[in-house]
Amino acid sequence: MSKPRSEGIKQGMKYFIQVFVIYILTSLLAYVFDMYSVHSENLLILYLLGVLIIIMETKNFLITTLSSVLFLVTHNFLFLEPRYTWVFYSRNFALSATVFFVVALIVNTLVVRLQKQITAAKKNEQLHKKLYEASQGLLKVHGKDRIVAYSDEALTKLADAEVEFYFDIDKNDSNEARKWCYKHSAKCGHGETEFADAGCKYLPIRSKKKTIGVVSIDCTEKELTQEVEDCIVALLSQITIAIERDALETQNKKEMAEHERERIKATVMKSLSHDMYPRIKAIHENAKQVNENMNLMDNEEIHAKLDAVEAESEYITQVVDNLLDITRD
Repeated sequence: MSKPRSEGIKQGMKYFIQVFVIYILTSLLAYVFDMYSVHSENLLILYLLGVLIIIMETKNFLITTLSSVLFLVTHNFLFLEPRYTWVFYSRNFALSATVFFVVALIVNTLVVRLQKQITAAKKNEQLHKKLYEASQGLLKVHGKDRIVAYSDEALTKLADAEVEFYFDIDKNDSNEARKWCYKHSAKCGHGETEFADAGCKYLPIRSKKKTIGVVSIDCTEKELTQEVEDCIVALLSQITIAIERDALETQNKKEMAEHERERIKATVMKSLSHDMYPRIKAIHENAKQVNENMNLMDNEEIHAKLDAVEAESEYITQVVDNLLDITRD
């Protein structure tokens, strides 16, 4: 036995038990009221109340109709004069039956419609909850790859279908629907005018100035409702903002890094000019004095001048080596 058939039998048994219990309780209560000389018209209202309870429990038009017939016939047989006979041609029975069925039909229609509206409202609430959670999560994600990965997961949950992102689409792309969506910045694919036979629906990811990509949603197993599609479009707008925000942050970081490099460069050059110039000048002065006054100096004074030149030269050499290391890093 297949699973849907088994579930159908279980549901049918559940409905049967519900109707049976309500039928027995209603009949017993009507019998008690009849002992206290309550008019049959009032007992019919009691049976109508039983039918209303069945409507609320089952929300099934066929079961409601069959229950109405059963309750009406029971009331006719047990409480309508002459009792314990099947009288269906009296004026009272015809009027009661008409009112009974009309009220049951109206209430059943209203209950089913209300139930559908409640179900739709719950689905919309869940959709908007997912949309809100996805929007909040986007604020905490940084980096284009992470934003796309997070968005893929969020859209998959929202659409309950497989989702893929495509960026930088060019004329060599093999998917014509995807290219058309990117070029015209409009949705196409499954259920749309363009490429209606495609298994996926394609939606553009667009900013104020241009289309930056396309997202495809698999529709082979499940159709997208208008409510779900509206939520997806809203989330795509926020994804676009997140990607543009990340690009702006990256650009700002690059500009700040460049500015910092220029600042460091200026600081180093300034430091070098203040530190290196006196040392180079000292080397020049000592070398000049030795060259011009060598015959007038004793050996000790010459060695002192040359030691000063050597020391200053070693310092400058070390500074230059350090700068070369920084440049390589």
